[in-house]
Order: sequence, then structure tokens, then C-alpha cells
Amino acid sequence: MEAATTATALEVSATISASDEPVVDIPPAQDEPIFASRPVVERGSGSSSAEFSPANDIMEELARQMVQQFFASMRSCIDLILSGGSSFEFARVLLENLIGNIGHTGGPSQARACLMLVEQLGSDLKELKSLEDAGSVHEARATLNRLLAAQEQERKEMEEQIAEETRHLQYFQADHQRLIGDSKESEIVMQSAEQVIITARATIAKAEALIKINEQKLATARKKLEELEAAKTQAEENLSTHSSRLESLRAQLAAKKFLSEEELRVQALMEAEKARQHEMHRLREQIRSLANQDY
Repeated sequence: MEAATTATALEVSATISASDEPVVDIPPAQDEPIFASRPVVERGSGSSSAEFSPANDIMEELARQMVQQFFASMRSCIDLILSGGSSFEFARVLLENLIGNIGHTGGPSQARACLMLVEQLGSDLKELKSLEDAGSVHEARATLNRLLAAQEQERKEMEEQIAEETRHLQYFQADHQRLIGDSKESEIVMQSAEQVIITARATIAKAEALIKINEQKLATARKKLEELEAAKTQAEENLSTHSSRLESLRAQLAAKKFLSEEELRVQALMEAEKARQHEMHRLREQIRSLANQDY
């Protein structure tokens, strides 16, 4: 490497300040050691390694200083861009000038690594700008649709439960009325049988067979009446249970407060805005961390 390349790398600040963009205040780099001018021995010239080793050490120190200056400048550019004081185009030109100096002193691998950081910075800033311009309307609309769908589903489920309980209530009401009619009919049959028995007892001789038949009929009617009374009691219990459940469901539906679409829209906007602010904060932290990497 020629001595002119080293002089150009040391004068990088003068090269950067010649840009058309406004100059970013870069934190002062560490004081660079002043080296005495000495001839640079080219590799392959026949000289021993002891003759060009100090020059290599100087070049490595210079490369390290160029990388430190790059990261310090990158931090300043990020702070300036995020505060609205400059654009990414200005920062890209400035940082690419420093990357060129790194390529001269440290080699192409270090320069490529720094260039990848600049490209990542540009990609993240573009995504951040897209988020800042997009606003929360789209996300709020999606959230509103989701909330409306969930509320409508809940309403339908409660209405289906009410309809099912209404069907049960109607069935048990019909069953209860049927059992009442059967009970009355059995009571009439029992009363008729008793009257027949009373009449027949006056003429026992003639009505012995009739008494036996009606006694059997009376026993059957009594057993059926007992069964019907038990069934009627169970039906009344079922009727009371399902009436209570129906009234409870109706009370829950009446007490349930469903939000209006406007209230849901406000809630959706708040949730979307909170998510957008969180994502913007995460991107800002990610962008700032680019310049704090260990190289």
C-alpha cells in the first residue's frame, strides 16, 4: 500500500465535510498518534518481516480508528434522523465515505460488514416511516369487525338457549295439562265406582259379582291415580325448574350491556394505536442497537 493512501485515510473528516448535505456533529475521535514519516516496505521486495512489521501495526491501529469513527458517526446519524434533523440519504453518503476509508485501511471484509449495517439502517427507517404514515385506521377496522363478530356470536348463542328452554317449557306445560285431565278422569271413574258400590251394597245378593268387578276397577283406578299424581308432581317440579331457568336467561339477556358500534370503534382504535406505538418503540430501539454492536 502506498503512503498516499494512508494520508487520505487520515484526512477523512475533510472529505466528508465537502458533501452537499448538512454536516452531522460527530463525536470527536480519540487523539490519533502522530507517526514519523518512514518508508513503507512492499511485500516481496526481499526485505525481512522485521522491516515492515511496524508499518502493519500502524495500519491495523488506523483501521481500528476508522471503524470506531464509523460507529460513532453512525450513532450520531441515527440520533439526528430520529430527531428529524436530517435524512437517511445524507447519513448514507457520509457513512459510505467512511466505509471507503475502512476498505483502504482494514480490508474489504470490514467494509462489507459496515455497509450491511448501513443497508439494515435504511431498511428499518423505511419500515418505521411506513408505520408512521399508515396510522391506525386499518388495524382499528379489523379489530372492530372482530369485536362485532364476537358480540353477534354471543347474542346468537343466548337467543338459541332461550329458544331451547322455551321449547322445553311448552312441552312440559302440555304434559302437565294432559296429566291434569287424566287425573280428573280418574277421579270421575273412582267416584262412579264408589257410587256403584254403595248402590250395590243395598242389593248384595244380586250385586255380589258386580261388587267384585267394581272393587277391582276401583283398585286399578286408585293405582293409576297414584301414578298420575306422582307424574303430575314431577311435571310440576320440571315446570318450576325450567320456568326459573327461562326467567334467569331472560334476566341475563336484559342485563347484558352490548356496546354500540361507535364504542367498539373507539376501543378498536385505542388497541390499534397502542400496538402501533409499541411497534414503533421496538423499531427505534432496534435501530439504535445497530450502532452499539461489538465489532
